[in-house]
Amino acid sequence: MPLSRSLAAFGILAITVASLSAAAPPRALAWDDTVAERKLEFVSGESSVPITDMHPSKRTGPLRVKGKGPFFIRATDKGPGPDGKPIQRACPIPETVTRPLILLIPDESHATGLRTLVVDDNPAGFSWGTYRFINATPKELVVQLEQKAVSVPTGWKPVDLNLGGETRGIGARVALAEQIEKTIYSAVWEYNQEVRTLCFLVPGTDPRLSPVAFKSIPEDKLLLQLQSEESKPD
Repeated sequence: MPLSRSLAAFGILAITVASLSAAAPPRALAWDDTVAERKLEFVSGESSVPITDMHPSKRTGPLRVKGKGPFFIRATDKGPGPDGKPIQRACPIPETVTRPLILLIPDESHATGLRTLVVDDNPAGFSWGTYRFINATPKELVVQLEQKAVSVPTGWKPVDLNLGGETRGIGARVALAEQIEKTIYSAVWEYNQEVRTLCFLVPGTDPRLSPVAFKSIPEDKLLLQLQSEESKPD
């Protein structure tokens, strides 16, 4: 199933839009280098801010805008549309999301060339030491770290796994849910209780190695604290 179609089937992009006054400013994450090189803005009414320092393995800084929405991603690297208005795409943020992370994903079917997916990046739920798995393949998968295993369904639904304990090397294994005894991926990872890792399971680019691959975005607790201090308004 194409990436854009699988996202379209995922209902996380709620219609209800909430004020960011009670939530932390959102951050953004570019899906790949092509998106990271785009010129984009985060928009709320008449207020907008450029989305800078995009990288496929690193979240941006906070995107601070005025107003209560509705929110949009505006493609400033594209000319106005036929109606003379800026080309942009709605970016609904569910009212339950307290620390929004906006995933910016390629979508050739839309004039912006993008699709957005908003997930809650709050450490209160996505705690330190956790691996958060999101399945971008058309098959349900089972991920096993050491002796713990979780089923990761299709549809971009986050599933968390936290082993706990000291920093160490851990065995990682992946299998199709329909063929759980057949390993399709195995490796040795590192577990660190001061790091949380967002892991996208994506189709593998080399079938000789594995039909699945990982797109992993780790975040260090200490580094985030330092960045938060630096980004506080004067």
